[in-house]
Amino acid sequence: MTNFSFLGEHDPLFLQLAQAAEQSFAGDPNTTLIKLRQLGEALAQHMAASIGLELEDRTSQADLLYQLSRELDLEPAIRQMFHVLRIEGNKATHEFTTRHKEALDALKLARELAVWFHRSFGVGTESYKPGAFIAPKDPSAELRQLKIEIAKLTTQLAGASEQLESHEQEAAKQQQLNQLITQEAAENEELASLMNKEAKAMATLALQHEQALAKQKAEFEARLKQIQAQQTEQNKARADAKSRTKNATSQIQLSEAETRVLIDLQLIEAGWEADTEQLTYANGTRPEKGKNLAIAEWPTKGKAPADYMLFIGLMPIAVVEAKRKNVDVADKIHQAERYARGLQLDANWQAPWELVSLPQAWSDGNGQQFKVPFVYSCNGRPFVKQLAQKSGTWFRDVRAPSNIARAFQQFH
Repeated sequence: MTNFSFLGEHDPLFLQLAQAAEQSFAGDPNTTLIKLRQLGEALAQHMAASIGLELEDRTSQADLLYQLSRELDLEPAIRQMFHVLRIEGNKATHEFTTRHKEALDALKLARELAVWFHRSFGVGTESYKPGAFIAPKDPSAELRQLKIEIAKLTTQLAGASEQLESHEQEAAKQQQLNQLITQEAAENEELASLMNKEAKAMATLALQHEQALAKQKAEFEARLKQIQAQQTEQNKARADAKSRTKNATSQIQLSEAETRVLIDLQLIEAGWEADTEQLTYANGTRPEKGKNLAIAEWPTKGKAPADYMLFIGLMPIAVVEAKRKNVDVADKIHQAERYARGLQLDANWQAPWELVSLPQAWSDGNGQQFKVPFVYSCNGRPFVKQLAQKSGTWFRDVRAPSNIARAFQQFH
């Protein structure tokens, strides 16, 4: 039974590497660390291919993890787990020491990382429950405990003279230390024998594993290339479709009346009652308590009415100037400001400036007043930063005439 069986749902190579890491633990913990490093590399490569990252033959694991972190906004804990497997695996490749403790810790860490990967890249696995980690028996545990006791006794003996211990006490501790050192030597010999025995027992199986791994690696690399090719085709098709739709969109020439249909919908989505054909001043629509009304064709001083006057109950709050879809909205903000100056308030309305305890409407800086605090100019198009002058909704807070007009995607 392996702690990593669920990885078989993704790729046989993942399971092969994880099983090889577990099986080599008792006899060769260094190999465990090396296999776990390879598992981390394979998982990262699969992730990169899945999101369309182009991999080069010489891309290091550290560089790949950096790219994945940038593209997927990986949490620091996930990045750290990947890096620990990478670093410990590299150490194991160059430092031929017995490292059961490090290998066991790495197995636990790799299990957590594998579960995260399964939940992130599996199908219907977001809430996967893996069960408890089953730790393999650590043959070096007793030896490590002996080393701790030896270090403790050595420290005690070094400070015996300062503590004024009796000669008998010091001699007893020295005898105990000698016994522990003898026991340590025996434990070292026993561990070496056990590891040698395990290594011999695993030799044939390890050879079979390596042969299977070589085959799985070749198949894995082929699958990665296939995934990358599919991603490349999808990206190309997506880019082509994006270009074609943009080109087709640029050829649309909506009239002002057609544009108002779009603006009506945007107003409704923003919480206003709007209908450019029915809710008009000419049809008798007037502000009402408890309603947010966008009343079309509202008369102001001058020849032309405001395209929309927005009312919150009995309080006028904004002017909206609607233009054809291909007209620059930024150039028309001044027209909306003109309507804001020319609005005549009825006696039963609530003056918006009274909400902020002002005695009169907002000055435009040129001897006139804005009767509403906000003005908009829009053409119904979604806001595009690169086409800011021609898209979206231009908004101005006329309570501060020096404000620079800003582009908004929707009504506020």
